[in-house]
Amino acid sequence: MFALRRFPSSAAVYLTASAVVLTAGLLNAQNFTARSVYLGPFGVNGPLPFGVFSEFGGSSELKGGLSYGAGLASTYVSNVLLSEDDPESDVFFSVSPTLSYTSDPEGGAEVALSANYAPAASASLNNSDFNSFDQSGNVSLIISGSRTTISAFAGISQVSGADSLAVSKGFFTGTAISLGLQAGYQLAPRTSVSAGVSSAITDYGDGSASESSGGGSAVGFNGYSFNLAASWAATARFSFGPSLNYSVSNSDNTGVINSWGLSAVGSYKVSEKINVAASIGGQYSDYSEAGAQLGLSPTGSLNANYQIDELWSWSSNIQSGLTPSPTKRNYVINGWSISSNLSRQLLIGSVGLGISMDFSNFERAGVTGNPKIPLASQQNIGLTLNYSRPLFRDRVGFTSSLRYTTNYGDFEYSQLQLNAGLSMAF
Repeated sequence: MFALRRFPSSAAVYLTASAVVLTAGLLNAQNFTARSVYLGPFGVNGPLPFGVFSEFGGSSELKGGLSYGAGLASTYVSNVLLSEDDPESDVFFSVSPTLSYTSDPEGGAEVALSANYAPAASASLNNSDFNSFDQSGNVSLIISGSRTTISAFAGISQVSGADSLAVSKGFFTGTAISLGLQAGYQLAPRTSVSAGVSSAITDYGDGSASESSGGGSAVGFNGYSFNLAASWAATARFSFGPSLNYSVSNSDNTGVINSWGLSAVGSYKVSEKINVAASIGGQYSDYSEAGAQLGLSPTGSLNANYQIDELWSWSSNIQSGLTPSPTKRNYVINGWSISSNLSRQLLIGSVGLGISMDFSNFERAGVTGNPKIPLASQQNIGLTLNYSRPLFRDRVGFTSSLRYTTNYGDFEYSQLQLNAGLSMAF
């Protein structure tokens, strides 16, 4: 006898996503600086990559008007402050409500509004300085006409923990805010143009555990960018075109950075199971600090998804970016982020294996400051194993994960995280 294979319902998908929110802060805090450079809502890896809701990162099963729930989670962290020689372990307990809304559950509406919000309160078992309140939320609006598409996005993300690129700050709550507006116009059946503007602000807060951990200070940055692009549909599945970008970022550590970028962007829907979007180009940066050298660096991004069969799926992501260093004066971080995930549906639930890598190269943006600080680089590598399943007729979701992270280069450490969580939809 063959058993019928059970696939996740929309409620189960929502519950799994809700439980992931509970530990997203702790899992990603060590990469807060590296992730802050990729705040633009448009482009290959943005939440609205081509002025429409992403086909790469989302799930249509989450659509359905208003969805809300709550979750509980516990997380063991072997090295809270990312110490090289004296790791401090702790256990965190988290609670988070979640709320999602879409005005277009079925799709196809001329005006579509989507919003998500998830606050999370976390308490430390051993050190009250590590207690935190994090939150993530976003709202997006897409207006589609016969030839014109207008997209707007606003998002905020707060995560608490230690950052591998700002370890001297200790345990802090980082805040990143991004805004964007883009308009696209269909010139001809195969040709379209678009223009957009976006802005980002990053702040490192006060660092609640800086004094107890010997921490110093970290400096955030703010910036904005303009983009002009064109696209030609060579076939029904393949389109490509140039993209011109100008951006400005400002930080007390590095002054003003002006950057001009030119890249080729393409998307290819190989089949109903394979989607690929990519860009490749270069960026020219001018630093305002006295004596700074002009910088020319390659840029690139990739977002690929492959639904191998009804059980297996794979996704991969690559992104580059330039950001001011939060702790080293007159240094910028030229970074590349790479991630890949493989997942398999089980009879009930799913399992997944993922790898993430952040390569951060420090480059001088001025001659002032401490000349004894050499050029440095860091490589952060993380391996994650996760399992999730619905319980009690899909009313409760269970998730668990095991993650090991190691950091090489200018600063070296290792960290183990073990998490388990429950969430419930109402």
